[in-house]
Amino acid sequence: MQKENEKIAKTHMDYAYELDLVIKPDSRVPLFDREYAAFSGAGVPLFSLGGGYYRYALIDILARFHAKRGYFIAETPIIASSYLYQVSGHIEFFRQNMFLFKIEDHDFAIKPMNCPYHILVFLSHLARFRQKVALPFKIFEAGRVHRYEPSGSLYGLLRVRAFTQDDAHIITPEEKAVESLVSVFEEMKLLMEKLFLMKLDPESITLRLSLSDKEKIGTEFMGTRREWETAEAALEEAAKTLKDKYGFNYFKEEGEAAFYGPKIDVIMRVEESGIEKEWQLGTAQFDFNLPRRFKVYGAVREIYGEETNIFIIHRALMGSLERFLSVYLDYTKGRMPFPLSPVQFAVVAIKIGDPEIDEKIAGLVKRIHKGLLAEGYRTGIVETTKTSLSGDVRRIESTIKPAVTIYVGAREVKEGFVTVRPYIHEKKRRISQKVNIGDNPHLDVINAIKSLEDGVLELAGYSPRIPGDVSHLL
Repeated sequence: MQKENEKIAKTHMDYAYELDLVIKPDSRVPLFDREYAAFSGAGVPLFSLGGGYYRYALIDILARFHAKRGYFIAETPIIASSYLYQVSGHIEFFRQNMFLFKIEDHDFAIKPMNCPYHILVFLSHLARFRQKVALPFKIFEAGRVHRYEPSGSLYGLLRVRAFTQDDAHIITPEEKAVESLVSVFEEMKLLMEKLFLMKLDPESITLRLSLSDKEKIGTEFMGTRREWETAEAALEEAAKTLKDKYGFNYFKEEGEAAFYGPKIDVIMRVEESGIEKEWQLGTAQFDFNLPRRFKVYGAVREIYGEETNIFIIHRALMGSLERFLSVYLDYTKGRMPFPLSPVQFAVVAIKIGDPEIDEKIAGLVKRIHKGLLAEGYRTGIVETTKTSLSGDVRRIESTIKPAVTIYVGAREVKEGFVTVRPYIHEKKRRISQKVNIGDNPHLDVINAIKSLEDGVLELAGYSPRIPGDVSHLL
């Protein structure tokens, strides 16, 4: 039995709760009766205020990153006629994982995957603009999907029933398929290293080549044996290219493919509660079934010539945004990169009990706070004293974990500077710097920490500005 005073290791949901990213489904609302205690139901995470800032900033960055790399940006409905998923084959092969319902005697499905909608977008553009539509055609969506998962398999943010995919599809000529697959993993490497400050190396990353079970082709796996062998050979060529270029090892698993084609999954090893675990993150899936079922082959050949053969690549760099967040929270112990942090700045006023000096401290803190808000940052004020400072610092560092902490005390207002302490992920600690301030102290602070946005500026050409006075979170 665990002793009462023994420290219990935190999970990703504990970090998420402290950061105000999500509200746990079993959280209690004090004034509600017990029967109304669940906010949103098992497997349906409710993102709180901090989670709203995180998600909108992330999706903004993802949209701009993909647009810069030649992807078109789409948004598709959350429900569809079930006929769409009959055509795609999901009703036949994926029905047990779908939510189906009726509206006025018509059958509908809650979207389990974005791909059928993306193919409709491509076919619509092809019909309207014909040869003006260049191949490869790339389309991106931060798409919310819902899938039925048995209650026993649900686990925090790692396995849920409602989640968002950084989902994209590449309709590519056969001769550019391997090149397109390799580019997917280069995009993933850029995103992880520049935005999430994670170094992807052979020690932490392995590629899983998920293949069909040849004995079940035609029953559990759509298509012909020849199609599967051709697609799997292309995937292995891409995997070998990535191994030669980056050193990523890969292994094969038969029977783990999607029902519509083989795939490469990115497996990351993370430590959780002292135990090393493996979780799937991004994926690239080769598809030769959907283009046949949606008659894409004929539409393309009519415009580009009978010799043209195309493939559809399904890809997600992060996979499920929820699953990725859970792994990332464990990886960083709840530390978020500056552009995504619910609290980007905590401005700490250290009062000393002298009314005149304390008034100057409060005035400077408010000027910095309001200036940061005006520039589009999420910032909050913490009021403390010299005797309470260490306790207040421990509290905010163990819970909301602001990306940058700014200290303003008696010495600072007398000498005209502030102490700025950004968290540096590469060093896994905060560094302190003395920043001299002038008429616009918030601009001096921003200039001192601007390197924290370099990665996202390189990715997206822009760092999202979603301002918020988040003092109550501190």
